[in-house]
Amino acid sequence: MVTYTPSQQAAIDEISRPLQIIAGAGSGKTQVISQRISRILAEPGVVPGNIVAFTFTEKAAAELAERIHAIVHAEHGEILGMAEMYIGTMHGFCLDLLQTYVPDAFKFGVLTEITQRLLIDRNSRESGLTSCPLLAGGTLSRWKDSRLYARALSILQEDDVDQDAVPDGVNDSLESYLQMISRRNYFDYTTMVATAVAFLESDEGDPDRPTQAVLRHVREQVKYVVVDEYQDVNPLQERLVAALVRFGANLCVVGDDDQTIYQWRGS
Repeated sequence: MVTYTPSQQAAIDEISRPLQIIAGAGSGKTQVISQRISRILAEPGVVPGNIVAFTFTEKAAAELAERIHAIVHAEHGEILGMAEMYIGTMHGFCLDLLQTYVPDAFKFGVLTEITQRLLIDRNSRESGLTSCPLLAGGTLSRWKDSRLYARALSILQEDDVDQDAVPDGVNDSLESYLQMISRRNYFDYTTMVATAVAFLESDEGDPDRPTQAVLRHVREQVKYVVVDEYQDVNPLQERLVAALVRFGANLCVVGDDDQTIYQWRGS
């Protein structure tokens, strides 16, 4: 039996209020998260599908899932529906959500960073690349600037951008890119999250059936949200988390203030 420190035990036992856990390397945070989820599953009426646990990488998700299953099996035996608990990245969750509740999304493929750049370069005019202006004059170049362009596209969609500081023509290029990947039935990592967030932030009175299906799922099923490796640097991801708890789900975030690798971006 694992023995916990008072702080660890307090984190495990707090399941009714929003919770922020500050945990340094080697402090047993994965064990605490896993034990807390097992504690949640002991609550009357709670099923595995009520829990969403976000991790930074798929590798971290596999490690967390293995730990959770081991603890749950030891404490509760076999619980039906463990596969319904989401443990993984935010991008993976958004793709699953869209493909489950938005029929049109099922036909969309996913662009990796490499395939995204290849698509941009091979369709440089249609993607908006060669019409995107530079501050020093001229426009971006095919094959040379596609990485810079892809990063700019992500920032424009993910961050709180001062539109007055965006050069004329840049948003037009973004719109060209978004229209191109939509026509070709693709998501990139950013549009995957942005599309899901748009559904999740919709008004409950929206008559659109997929929107209602998404909101009903969150309202009725998502009761506990856990965010591991928390970095408060991405406004789009912050909106995703906020939308998932908009109907009263409990939120727990876990971070290490000595490993905020994005401090240079304001984290």
